[in-house]
Amino acid sequence: MPKGGLEPPRAYTPWILSPVRLPNSATSAVAKISSYNLYLLTVLVKEMRILRDNFSPKDFVRPVLTIGSFDGVHLGHRLLIKRAQEEAKSRRGEVVIFTFEPHPMHVLNPHQKLLLLTPLESKLYLLENLGVDTVIAYPFSHETAQKSPEAFVEEVLYRSIRPLKVIVGYNFTFGKNRGGNAETLRDLGDVFGFQVEVLPPLEVEGIAVSSSYIRSLILQAEVEKASKYLGNPFFIKGEVVHGEKLGSLLGIPTANLKVDPLQILPKGVFVVKVSWEKKGTYGGVLNIGTRPTFGGKQLSVEVHLINFSENLYGEKLLIEFVKKIRDERQFENPQALFEQIKKDIKYALEVLNSLRTF
Repeated sequence: MPKGGLEPPRAYTPWILSPVRLPNSATSAVAKISSYNLYLLTVLVKEMRILRDNFSPKDFVRPVLTIGSFDGVHLGHRLLIKRAQEEAKSRRGEVVIFTFEPHPMHVLNPHQKLLLLTPLESKLYLLENLGVDTVIAYPFSHETAQKSPEAFVEEVLYRSIRPLKVIVGYNFTFGKNRGGNAETLRDLGDVFGFQVEVLPPLEVEGIAVSSSYIRSLILQAEVEKASKYLGNPFFIKGEVVHGEKLGSLLGIPTANLKVDPLQILPKGVFVVKVSWEKKGTYGGVLNIGTRPTFGGKQLSVEVHLINFSENLYGEKLLIEFVKKIRDERQFENPQALFEQIKKDIKYALEVLNSLRTF
């Protein structure tokens, strides 16, 4: 319980839980990162702080907090962040994003093997470019999972952060067995002296924006549709490692990527944009699959950079998905595969040139 006679504020933002619907033309207004060139997008913001669990109220300046997994940092998340930024500006405070690392599902249901739109590195990358001041990547453990909603608010939010306001989504849950919801948080905010605002669901084309829905689109390789809900092209990051050099044998060298094992991946052949921080951005063709023509069994991620011949081993690349070309399939022989890849490259160039962003 708060001490020292703290009088909690009584004015709360009303709950308006009818869905917010966005037409296609409006989605870009919500997303700050909507370019097909994420690496070259430079946002002039101060360096974002990243905290784990060693912090106290004195580490924050009039914090406005928003809580969630933020997987994908999609359009719904960006509305939360935008509201937090508006509130922080009016209070001359800072925006604090509170998320758990690892994802709670990886602790509570490890056998489910939940794959993510944005593992931590990619999530932090997007949040920083959105101008967030501070991210708390709070350690999630079985001990954390046992905290009641009341204990979580008192021990973590009140004693360690002391926010002026907390902004959450309509389907927010927290505490042991998800025993608390947005209404619970509002009641506890009354006790512990912070305001609570609950945002309604955001809909695009009549569908509520959610990480789970976007993950389902990625698994179906519907990368263009997924981008509408994300607010930016779906992307992955990876380090270039040595492979079997099958692409070089065909005369079309590829960079083999080692990606985060938690990264969700669509399967197939795609038009992509490949960003290398040292040199810029290149068009490319990406294959995610098992290379059945060569009898492969394990999933691999390989990208051919068009009109590029430099050594990339050990370098980190960001791959933006533009359009699916086709499913991966087994060809009669390597020569037939070679001829198809040439067609894929030609098609990729046509797509990229039509976008006028390459």
